[in-house]
Amino acid sequence: MKTVLYKTDMSPPARAVKMLVYLLGLDIEQRDLNPVLREQDAPELRKKNPMRTVPFIDEGDFSLGDSHAVVLYLLDKYGGPEHEYLYPKDRRKRATVNQILFFDCGILFPRLGAIMGPTFMGEMTEIPKEVVWRIKNAYSIMEGYLSQTTYLAADTMTVADICAYATASSLVGLVPVDEKKYPKLKQWLNTMFEKKFSKKMNEQGCSDHVTYLKLLMEHNKHNQKSKL
Repeated sequence: MKTVLYKTDMSPPARAVKMLVYLLGLDIEQRDLNPVLREQDAPELRKKNPMRTVPFIDEGDFSLGDSHAVVLYLLDKYGGPEHEYLYPKDRRKRATVNQILFFDCGILFPRLGAIMGPTFMGEMTEIPKEVVWRIKNAYSIMEGYLSQTTYLAADTMTVADICAYATASSLVGLVPVDEKKYPKLKQWLNTMFEKKFSKKMNEQGCSDHVTYLKLLMEHNKHNQKSKL
């Protein structure tokens, strides 16, 4: 069966997969799901993806969730020698890429999730100071990585940059980066923003995501005031 990607363009992890798909030049079917309507909870999809998250891929007798697992699978399946720079075979270089992938899924995205979850639940009306502090702490970590190499894991772009940028591009729309404090992070963001794959596969979805979260916070604020 042909690979099918289930996604929503506002989802940072889905955008990461889309950017890689574009870079690899893959022609795969993409099907939209609406997480707000919990379309991923449909019984046939829940069976294939028990996490009930987006994105995930389906190949009939094989399905895979979690964007980091998906991008590595697609690279392994479809990537050629010309794509090795994205996920180097050298043991230490690959380990460094993995380190950033784990940073994205273990630190960076959960700090975005600390905004998304309460906002979708109708609880968050503005980003609390402690959440802002944790996000800026993540920016500081990224600045540290970028003080050692041009990109997060190497002097050339890797798949880790793609995944982390998908998350960071939404985060900075909510908690802007102070260029004086994080100059290398700001430069990296600008560099990634200008990439063709980023403009085609990330820019609009990111803008929609940030706008939607801000509108929801305003909606939550109005609802909470009306209950007083």
